[in-house]
Amino acid sequence: MKKFILKCFAFFIIVLIIISTILIKYGCYIDFFYNKFTTPKAKSLIIGDSRGLQGLQPKIINKELVANTFELPISNYSFTIAQAHIGELYRKSILRKLDSTSKNGLFILSLSPWMLGSKNNNNNLKGEFKESGAPPHNMKNVSSNPNFEYLFKNLHYFNFKGVFRKNSGLHKDGWLEANNLPKDSVTFKEWKRIQLNIFKGFIDNYNVSDYRKKSLDTLIKNLKKHGDVYIVRTPIDKEMLDLENAFFPDFDSFIKLICKTNKITYSNYTKLHSEIKFQTYDGHHLDKFGGAIFTKSICDSIANKNYFINNLNN
Repeated sequence: MKKFILKCFAFFIIVLIIISTILIKYGCYIDFFYNKFTTPKAKSLIIGDSRGLQGLQPKIINKELVANTFELPISNYSFTIAQAHIGELYRKSILRKLDSTSKNGLFILSLSPWMLGSKNNNNNLKGEFKESGAPPHNMKNVSSNPNFEYLFKNLHYFNFKGVFRKNSGLHKDGWLEANNLPKDSVTFKEWKRIQLNIFKGFIDNYNVSDYRKKSLDTLIKNLKKHGDVYIVRTPIDKEMLDLENAFFPDFDSFIKLICKTNKITYSNYTKLHSEIKFQTYDGHHLDKFGGAIFTKSICDSIANKNYFINNLNN
C-alpha cells in the first residue's frame, strides 16, 4: 500500500512538472488569464472588462509615458465581463495585484455600463455575485510562476488546442492580442451580430446595481492613495452603444459626477468614434490596430498634462 501511494505521488509530481513546463512556454495560448497570475505585483494597473483587456496595450503606455513620473511598467489586470464586474470581489483582487508601496502609480479604468450591472436574481447586499468562484476572485496568490493555485482551481479554463491555433495570446504584461481577425465584411457582420445578441440578453437579465456604483467610488478612493486614476470609455460601434444607452441611460452623467467628487477625469471615446476610425473586429472589441491608436491617444493626453481632452465630455 505504501509503495502504491508513493508511486501515485511520484506520478502526480511528474504530471505537475510537465503541465507547469507547458504553461511556462505556451500558457499564453492555453489560457487567457493564467499569465496575469504569474507576474510580480504591479505599481500601475489597467482595470476593466474585455474591452480593456484587448484595447489597452501596456507596451505602448510604457514607451510613451517613460518620461513622466509614473511608476511603470503598467500591467493589464482586465478580464472579461463574466469576471470584471465592479464590486468587492474585483476590488480585493486588484489590491492583491497592486504593489502597496506604489505612490505614483497610473491607474486606467476602462469602464462600460455592463460592469455596473448585476443579475436580476442576485442580491449584492447579501453577498450574491455572478462572478463569485471565477478568477481572479477565487485566487489568493496572484503573482507566482508557476501558479499552482490557478492550476488546481481553474484547470477547466485551459484549452490546449490553443497552442496549435494561436488565434489569441496573452502577453506577459496582461494584454490579450487577438490575431484571428475577420477577413471579410460577412464575417465581421456575423461576429457583430453575435455580440449584439449577447448583450441584448444582458438587458433582459441584468439591472444597474446601486451596490456596484458605490463600490466604484470605493475602488477609486483606494487607488488614489497610490497614484493617479483615469476613467475611459472605449470606442464601440453605434449599435452596441445604443444597447448600452438603453441599459444604463445615465451612465455618462453618473461617471462624470463620481469623477468630479473624486477630482479625477473621465474621457468618453465613444463620442470620437465617428471622427477617428477606431477599428473593432466585432463592433465591441478594438482590434490590435485600433487598440494601438486608442492607447496612443490616451498617452498623448496624459503626457500633455491635460488629463484627457476636457471637451470630449461637453
